[in-house]
Amino acid sequence: MTQLLQQDLKWEQRQRLTLLETTVFWSGSVSTNALMDNFGISRVQASKDLTLYQAMCPDNIRYDKFLKRYVIEATFKPTFMEGTAREFLQVLKVQRVGARGAVLTLINNLPTVEIVESIFRQINRAVLQTVNQAIVTGKEIRVCYQSMTRPVPTELQLSPHALVFDGLRWHMRAFSRTHNEFRDFVIARVLSAEFIGVTDINSSNDLAWQQFVTVRIGPHPGLSDSQKAAIEFDYAMENGVLEHKVRAAVASYFLKAMRIGPDDKEREAVVQQIILLNRNELKDYLLF
Repeated sequence: MTQLLQQDLKWEQRQRLTLLETTVFWSGSVSTNALMDNFGISRVQASKDLTLYQAMCPDNIRYDKFLKRYVIEATFKPTFMEGTAREFLQVLKVQRVGARGAVLTLINNLPTVEIVESIFRQINRAVLQTVNQAIVTGKEIRVCYQSMTRPVPTELQLSPHALVFDGLRWHMRAFSRTHNEFRDFVIARVLSAEFIGVTDINSSNDLAWQQFVTVRIGPHPGLSDSQKAAIEFDYAMENGVLEHKVRAAVASYFLKAMRIGPDDKEREAVVQQIILLNRNELKDYLLF
């Protein structure tokens, strides 16, 4: 019955119900205002969408009179979405760049292109869901974490405040009571996660997250002048320098994505091609 109803929906309705379901799944709740703000619809239309969604998916959400929001049910089953980490990343990308970042084309005579991408690493959907809800609602969580520096999993109490996707893996930026500091944790290494209460940690105290630094990249000094010119054009460098501003906490991830490590100057020039120019300036933030 649900599939038949979906087929009868207008495209705009499906989009709104997909957003509704995605929001409540990842954040734990959704409000009428969220639909109104995102789609520019009236409160009456937003209420109709919520009523329609409840009729189609009766076991997914319920209205919480105290919170004055619709909250997720334990019996939730995705209907309009997949609920995967890959899909969640796409949602975050669209949210970040806005509608202007999405380009639709009707051109037919496009060239054949093969896009080579890294394998999207598996991640526990329930763990990512719990972490994201903890960030949104300001909760502390207890996790079972398998570090690569320890042979067996350990229990940690974390207060996550942000997610990071470095192109290969998901991380959470969190305060660890175990370590008494803000750190990054690979979400795929979290074997289980549960809420333990409201956090008293203020994310504004995470200085490495709040601070932005400028990464300066240039051609490898071992290249010829013409090779350097090609690299400068390739990366749109100005006067032989590419400057990129990032959070201090993610500087290492950015450099790894650019294939720059601790031995960039020592590596063969034609293989490495680019190097970090201000390593000394960034040394306190580099993890390699």
